[in-house]
Amino acid sequence: MSLRRIALREFVIVAQMEVEFAAGFTALTGETGAGKSILIDALQLVLGARADSGVVRQGAERAEIVAEFDTPPSLLPWLAEAGIDDGDTLLLRRVIDAQGKSRFWINGVPATATQLRQVAPELMDIHGQH
Repeated sequence: MSLRRIALREFVIVAQMEVEFAAGFTALTGETGAGKSILIDALQLVLGARADSGVVRQGAERAEIVAEFDTPPSLLPWLAEAGIDDGDTLLLRRVIDAQGKSRFWINGVPATATQLRQVAPELMDIHGQH
């Protein structure tokens, strides 16, 4: 299981960005100000963390975060029970409007923040110095 891709639109200071990841271990490194925290914040939000209107780029109507993962076999029963297509790709999408209201999707099916938080531990562990 791995993160394949993350795409950001109108998120914090990023107008549009897409990063594709190779299979295997990924480490984000770079100098202060390189944007590592923006990617980590976006991943946490697409996995169900709380958000507010401050993540929407100034002047934009909404921010959008899309993350594509390999579907872990351990999630197949959960996806079936939730009525969500369980292909080999798991696509998470979150839209946050300028008022701070969020909408969520898992494989194109409307979802809740609670559902995203339920799948998050099966998809990613985020570790940092703090």
